[in-house]
Parts: sequence; C-alpha cells; structure tokens
Amino acid sequence: MNQRNFLLCCCIIFTILFFYSCSNEPDNTAASADGVNIVFDKQGDGEPAIIFVHGWANNRSIWDEQIKHFSKKYAAVAVDLPGFGESGNNRSNWTVKSFGDDVAAVINKLNLTQVVLVGFSMGAPVVIEAANKIPEVVIGVVLVDNMHNIEMKIPPQMVSYIDSVFMDLVKNPTNEKLIAGGFYKKNPEQSYQRVLSMIKDTSRIGWRKSLHSTFQWHNEHCIESLKQIQVPIVAINTDMQPTNVKAFSKYVPSFQLKVIQGTGHVVMWDATEEFNRLLEESIQEFKKRTSYTVK
Repeated sequence: MNQRNFLLCCCIIFTILFFYSCSNEPDNTAASADGVNIVFDKQGDGEPAIIFVHGWANNRSIWDEQIKHFSKKYAAVAVDLPGFGESGNNRSNWTVKSFGDDVAAVINKLNLTQVVLVGFSMGAPVVIEAANKIPEVVIGVVLVDNMHNIEMKIPPQMVSYIDSVFMDLVKNPTNEKLIAGGFYKKNPEQSYQRVLSMIKDTSRIGWRKSLHSTFQWHNEHCIESLKQIQVPIVAINTDMQPTNVKAFSKYVPSFQLKVIQGTGHVVMWDATEEFNRLLEESIQEFKKRTSYTVK
C-alpha cells in the first residue's frame, strides 16, 4: 500500500470511528459547565416541555408518577442534579446558581424551545436560577412546597440545627423521623421504602455544602433573583405552614398560590392526582398567557 492509499484508509477509518462514537453517546446525559455528567430522563413529546427538578437528598425518581402522567401529553424531563441520583459529583462549587446552570445545560442539550420548570424543595430556588439563565425558553415556573416566606432570614443557629437534623436523617433514616418531620402523611410504609431507595448506597458528596448553599441563597440572593423573573410563578404548597403571599407578590406580581390540604412535604406523593391536576391547570395558564403575549 502506497503512502497516499494509507493516508486515505486512515481518514476513512477515523471518520467511521468518529461517527460511530457520536451515535453511541448517551442521549440522556448533559455536561455541566464544570464538567459534571448530568443524567436525566425524557419521555413523551409536545410543548411545552415540563422539566422536573428534585429536592435535597433525593433524585429524579421522586417524580415517577408525574413523568408517567405528563409524558402522555408533553415532553416530560426529570433531572438528577449533580451529587444526587446517577449524576456525577466531581465538583467543588455546590451553589444554587450552579445547579441552575445544570438544569439549563439539560434544556440546551435537548434543544427545547418552550419549557415549564417545576422545582420541589431545594429544587425551587434551582428552577428560579435556571429560569433567569435561559429566559427566552421558559414560560412559567412552579415551586413545590418551599419559599413560604421569602423575606424571612434564616439565622446561623437555625442553619446549624437544620444541618444536624437533616444529616442525621440521611445517615440514620427511620419512618418515625420522616413522619414526625412532615415529609409525608399518607402511605407511610410505601413512602418510606421510596425514600430508602433514593438514599441507599449514596456517597453524599456535596450534600452538606449544597444544603448550606441553599440557606445562603435564601438569605442573600432569593429576592434579587425573583425580581429578575420574567414569567409567572405558581407555588403548589401543603397546608403545614402558611405562605406569605403578600411578601412574594411584592417582587413577583403574577405570583399565585395553590394549596393542597392534609399533605406532607412531598405533596406530589400524598396527593398525586390533585397535584397533577393543579400542575396541569398551571401549565394551561402559562400557555394562555404566552399566547396572549405573542399576539
């Protein structure tokens, strides 16, 4: 084989290997800005796409019922934030803003053009940051049982107490502790097993840092980030504690509260059908507003 033919052969082989490797790249992962592998599930088609973001110490499986339900009509995407579920944990910056960038990376990977962001617990501030990162594609934000009083500051002694309680809970979980903490109220044994499956064999790398970063965000960045939001915000909360609607509306005039009675923190487990109904109602409200704005 002469040199020309050899080089030609090498080029052909390289091209085949390149396209083969591209075609075999996982289609359920995205790369964060700092190189962390972010795993997500996408089911269904249709706009808007619904992006589900879990809370602290859990993962995308917390949304299983919602993915099953909403994927019949929309593209439904559940994300594992870095440090949780199957996503990587090779990062040093565990801030809420970084998590917001991670969600935006998934949306960009999927080339989505119209999305509703749904964030549970710690995921609530995360989706606010994501909405500010890519405002051109977000038509609405749904916060699930968090940010009940955005003007309340969390003192250091309270942060320390919550840290000790939460870290003990993930290290030594019991059904009694979860029920006493109001995590769930219905189907306790089934819910307890779901919790165990989410925290079993986890490294917990970054968990304490992300917990403290969430408190810091509430104290230092919450209001300023809310002021930047360009779309309506809906909160679907339990009735375990009141939501200061007046305070929220000062910064987001379109804010709307929807309460589900008699549920624990994981409201979408305790009242799945009612939660799905209220979320669908909110999606339709976002779509209607977007259609009106475009006209």
